[in-house]
Amino acid sequence: MIPIRGVAEALGAEVKWDEENRAVMVDTKTQSGHYENPYRYPRLPQEITSPEMLLQAYFASLAYANNLSPEQSTAARGPYHTAYHYWSAAWRAEHSFEEFWDSWSGTAHVELLKLYEAEMQDGKVRFFVETKHLESAENKRQLGEYYYAGFFTVSLTEDGWRITEGSLEPQNLAWKLGGHQPWLADPVDVAIVQGLGKPLDEKSALQSRLEWHADDHVTVVFADNAGNRKTAVEAVRLTEGTWRVIAVEKSIPFSEYAGPGEDREAIRYSDEQKEAVRAAGRKYGIEPLLPAKGVVDDDLMEIRFTRHSLELVYPHFSVEQSGRNLAEPAPGETAETIVLPGGQKLQWFPEQRTLTFQTGGVHVALGSAKSLGKEKFVKIARSMIEEW
Repeated sequence: MIPIRGVAEALGAEVKWDEENRAVMVDTKTQSGHYENPYRYPRLPQEITSPEMLLQAYFASLAYANNLSPEQSTAARGPYHTAYHYWSAAWRAEHSFEEFWDSWSGTAHVELLKLYEAEMQDGKVRFFVETKHLESAENKRQLGEYYYAGFFTVSLTEDGWRITEGSLEPQNLAWKLGGHQPWLADPVDVAIVQGLGKPLDEKSALQSRLEWHADDHVTVVFADNAGNRKTAVEAVRLTEGTWRVIAVEKSIPFSEYAGPGEDREAIRYSDEQKEAVRAAGRKYGIEPLLPAKGVVDDDLMEIRFTRHSLELVYPHFSVEQSGRNLAEPAPGETAETIVLPGGQKLQWFPEQRTLTFQTGGVHVALGSAKSLGKEKFVKIARSMIEEW
């Protein structure tokens, strides 16, 4: 037996006490009279086409799972079997199903609250996850709501997208009442300490602005005295009230000019620059490309590490590279397809003044803050994929 109020309200119903009849009334709050249980066993996708879809399906299977007592029937294990096989074969080889089943002991329901992509790591996609669990307390007849947060890593395996790493840690909902470490409630403070690794007393020397994506998701942009963006930190607010850093935009500046090439458009690279670009590509699981041609007297100035792509910055243009598609037309925009002599296709987006292409598993986007024409971008792209 369990308290009806806790279970009914968790399912979205309203519980009232009828004093005259001494009865509990449960109102499902539906207008049509039909109550749609939000936690019924879900129809999971037949094909997982993205890492986000995999994690959504994983937690959807756990939403119906019920493991409150050792006496659970064999049928109750079905959702856990489904969730277990969303993990990679390598992970399952080290963790038996019984271990996985036991790890959810005392859990009646798991709800996915937040799913945000974090920065990539060694070519694998990482996600920040926040969940709400319905769990039994020490007294098995009582249920309570508990909140967790953590990171999950998803990789493309022979079986498709699978979870390779992941864990959830309990949140401290008493944090708001305790008042300890109040700086954790300020996204700028958290970005400075956890993202930049700097002490709070340097805050006054940093210029920052907030770019809100949602009321619980923000990017803290740090700029120089002229207002130019230097780096950025992405953070998410937990239910407990604290902020958690999920991605940091980093960069490697190069101050030494490698010298002009045979002509003004040729680009030369130092050995340090070449190795730095190769190392940057490993973070995103790609073999990055270097343009051999620029606009005029171009040299590699900086490597920027964004959430899911690296960006090579030159005086007149930039090259963004990733293992995922970078071609995103603006609403109503139609891309022009350009076919090179070797058959390589390029996509030109006139409104964004961006040229994109894909070769060898690397997606590339060329852009510029300057008013470069399409022909300039095509010349740079050809130097990355053809032998001149």
